Formats: sequence, structure tokens, C-alpha cells
Amino acid sequence: MAGRVFYFWLALPAVALAVHFGPGRAWLERDDAAALVREAERLSEEAQWEEAAAKYTAALAALPDGPVDERQRLEVALGRALVMSGSMIEGQERLEKTLADLTAAGEELTTVAQSARYELATSSYYAAWIMRLEGATAEEWKPEAEVARQNFRLLAETADSAGSEGDANPFERSLEATIRLEQMDLSELLAKPLPKNCPNCKQGLCQRKRKQCASRCNSEGKKKGEQKEKQDARQEVKKTNKAGLYSGDRIGS
Repeated sequence: MAGRVFYFWLALPAVALAVHFGPGRAWLERDDAAALVREAERLSEEAQWEEAAAKYTAALAALPDGPVDERQRLEVALGRALVMSGSMIEGQERLEKTLADLTAAGEELTTVAQSARYELATSSYYAAWIMRLEGATAEEWKPEAEVARQNFRLLAETADSAGSEGDANPFERSLEATIRLEQMDLSELLAKPLPKNCPNCKQGLCQRKRKQCASRCNSEGKKKGEQKEKQDARQEVKKTNKAGLYSGDRIGS
């Protein structure tokens, strides 16, 4: 009996190592991520958005591979924190990507997707307002208002189909506010205070949006150029095949 107890104690370190580097490592990482998320949520409640964004970023890095919905919820929370911290473009890009991934997976009506859609619509509404104040042209700020309007409309329609009570749900009120923003004269807009919770954007939103637009246009132009080169190459191959150069003919046959 004493010998068995002795061997049991000898085996304990090996078991501990196996747990630590096996499933135990994932448990520890998940605990670390959960602690970071709790801290990020606390900071968000205190409107310390930059610090909250840093904690959400760390939580995503600590979260082990596993259920995708956990990571997507964190992406939405991080996107909101970035927007509210003033890094609006970075936040919008995360929200857009998360929503696109969920839509591609056929999960556009899930709670996570609806949350991402709402945060994206809200950030676009803020962006349109700020850009107008910064002197943006209609061609520059109207796409932001359009994103807000379309997403608020989808949210309102989904809420209606789910049987929401009352004459108007919060999404309908947000939709109406977006339409008023689009129709409002600039002089009237200048006389109004900023929307509640509207973030102070860093480095001038208009200028950053212009750079983003130029970057996307260049990227799309490059892709179109590559596609055209491939099409031209295929056309050339077809021509040469018709000429017999690559049709299996042998020299001297």
C-alpha cells in the first residue's frame, strides 16, 4: 500500500504538466480572457474607452481557439470601444468585418449580428454628423448616412417581425433621426448640439475618411487590373490554341 501511495505522488507532477500543457492550458487562457473582459466592461461603464479597447484587444489575444461566437462578441465590443474612443474608422472596419462574416454564415439575425449592425449604424450616424460639421461634401458624408439609414431600417423591420410592442421601437426612432440628419440644412445642423455620446474623432474624420476611400479605390483598381490581366492572358491562350501552337501538335509531324 505504501508503495502505491509513493508512486501516486511521483505521478502527480506529470499529471499536472499534462493538464497545464493540454486542456488545462485552454482553461487558464479562457480564465485570463474572462478576467480581461470583466475589466474592459468596467472601463466601458466608466467611459474609459481607450483603456477598454486595450483590454478587449488583450482578451481577444488571450482567448483560445474555440466557439466562434465568443470571439465575435468580443469583436463587436472592441469595435464599439474603438469608435467611442475616437478611433472611428478602425472600429467601423471591425464591425463591418464581423457583420459580413455573420451574414456570410447565414447568421445575420443572431443577437451578435444585430448588435454589430446597431453599433455600425450608430457609428455611421455619428460619422455623417461630424463630417458635415468638418465641411465634407455631400458625396463624402452621404454614404455614411446611407449606411446608418439602411442598417437602422433593417433593425426596425426585424424588431417588427419579432413582434415588438408600441407604435415605434428604438430602431425606428434612430431611423427617423438619420433621415432628419440627411434632410437638415447645414445652418440648422450647426445650431444643434452634438448627439448624445458622440465621440471626439482623432485627427479629423474627413481627412481620414478621404485617405480610406483613396486606399480602397486603389485596392479595387489593382484587383480590377489583375482580373483584366488574367482575362487578357486567357484570351491570348485561346488565340494561340486556335493557331495550333498549344493544341498538341508536334514539330515535324
